[in-house]
Amino acid sequence: MFFNRQILFVLALIFLRLNSASAATSEWHKSSSDAAQTRLIASFYEEKGERKLIAGVQFKIGSGWKIYGEQSGGIGMPPAFVFSGSNYLNHHISWPSSEIFEEKVGDETFHYSAYHNEVIIPVKIDLQKNGELAELTLSLDYGACKNICIPVNEKFSLKIPNEIDEEILKEIEKFYPTKLTDESTPTTTSPQQTTKLPTLLTYIFFALLGGLILNVMPCVLPVLSIKLFSIIDRPSANISRVRFSFFATTLGILTCFLSLALLACLIKITGNELGWGLQFQNPQFLIVLIIITTFFTANLFGKFELTFEQALATFLNKKINEGEKKKNIFLPNFLSGILATLLATPCSAPFLGSAISFALVQDFTIISVIFFFIGIGFSAPYIVLFFAPKLVYSLPKPGIWMIKFKKILALLMAATLFWLLHVLSNNLGLTASILVALLSAGIFFSTKIPEKSLRYVILAVLICAIFSVSEGLKKYQKPEVQKFESLWQKFDEEEIQRQVGLGKTVLVDITADWCLTCKFNKIRVLQSKEISLLIKRGDIIALRGDITKPNPEIMAFMRKYNRFAIPFNAVYGPGAVNGLVASELLNQGELLKLIEQAK
Repeated sequence: MFFNRQILFVLALIFLRLNSASAATSEWHKSSSDAAQTRLIASFYEEKGERKLIAGVQFKIGSGWKIYGEQSGGIGMPPAFVFSGSNYLNHHISWPSSEIFEEKVGDETFHYSAYHNEVIIPVKIDLQKNGELAELTLSLDYGACKNICIPVNEKFSLKIPNEIDEEILKEIEKFYPTKLTDESTPTTTSPQQTTKLPTLLTYIFFALLGGLILNVMPCVLPVLSIKLFSIIDRPSANISRVRFSFFATTLGILTCFLSLALLACLIKITGNELGWGLQFQNPQFLIVLIIITTFFTANLFGKFELTFEQALATFLNKKINEGEKKKNIFLPNFLSGILATLLATPCSAPFLGSAISFALVQDFTIISVIFFFIGIGFSAPYIVLFFAPKLVYSLPKPGIWMIKFKKILALLMAATLFWLLHVLSNNLGLTASILVALLSAGIFFSTKIPEKSLRYVILAVLICAIFSVSEGLKKYQKPEVQKFESLWQKFDEEEIQRQVGLGKTVLVDITADWCLTCKFNKIRVLQSKEISLLIKRGDIIALRGDITKPNPEIMAFMRKYNRFAIPFNAVYGPGAVNGLVASELLNQGELLKLIEQAK
């Protein structure tokens, strides 16, 4: 009898241990097509004397099948994780290194990363209160591909005991860059650490090329033209003075791009929405940009000259050419570089979206490197003229034509100003935009402002502008209503899969009022007779999403494709369940090929 009790006691201990272990390991979930099995595992570990939590999403991938890695190349859907729980705060994915594949779709070649056989994707979990019991739930979306691609959704739930499970940690460590021991400091940036040099060099080239193309985008071209016009207008300026003006502009551009990189890093740390051009969702940013653009427009119309004197400018000028006074050169040109960069951010260009999307999922160093080279590409015209300033003399000579050209530039800047006011109106409502427009008009129609008073005028205008969008205006704001042409339906991610399940082909367009490239694509391709006819006949279902104002659901949808910039256009269908992503600058021929392939 005593012996039996001992056996029962031992069996009870074993059962409790097994139950405790299983609490940190979910059951295997098998996809309907045997493409993959998945489960969720988790354990606490010690980091510098503090107990932390790490989870692992484990895939056992069927023979011949693959699942996409982080760099899906715009043709696949990498695993997307939505965690929640009673003590959950945030999570950080550490993507293991993966194989790089090349695939040709039509005339375009895509490169993407994928996993075979087995992989565990480690996820470091931040808790609201460390060391406490954690209940963790996960909604997992991923695409598995063989001859066809299928979307898979799995849901997991774990109650994780407050203990360290060495077996689970050993499993996760096989795919984690740092041992999860008491003395280790786990990192949260695996993909950055495994980024291969050829891949990085490719995206640096994309960044340079995309930045260069930005110069001819409609939102930036007026600023470049104004810069060249100012040089033509002063043919007697000596070489060192010309070079210094281009140096100041380049420095302004690079400073602004590196500031955007720093801002992106800070946003990434705080876990907020990250994307190219999203600052145009912020009304305060729009108002400041409107005021700055107003000053430049008024300057072109001859209302007053923007002149600044600062110790820094004077110091730098003296270093360039001792003995010659060069005041009022540095700061205006530096600010023109910043303005050009700010006006460029709502534009996307070929190669730019790929470079931005690659950067924003990397570590802070690579984000800064990519943004720096976008800045180098964007400032390339100024850099060329800095090293070869005599090229300026090959520009047309001053004459009557300059007066007419200056008026054209002034009208272009005025058009930019009205466009910004239009974006603000859609963001805040008509009342607020009218107030800001009146402030801008007050600046524009004022008489010449003395240099000593200029800083106070700017300060007063900015204060008034900020107050104009204070809480008191909220009651006047129009409700957020998304307008759609009769052919287009409101974007709904679930509707995509529903229509594809019915055998339909779906065209998705993510846009915003402040995205000029989106408007170009819309006029040139999406509203063309061929595409409109396909929609009218019901051959394709057209869905349109709008991120003029913040929309976390749409941004989460784009993140599944590692895309952080608009335009975003994708085609879905029975032959492309996970979607085929089009290039930023749409081409009708390319889009028709994607539609045909997705059918």
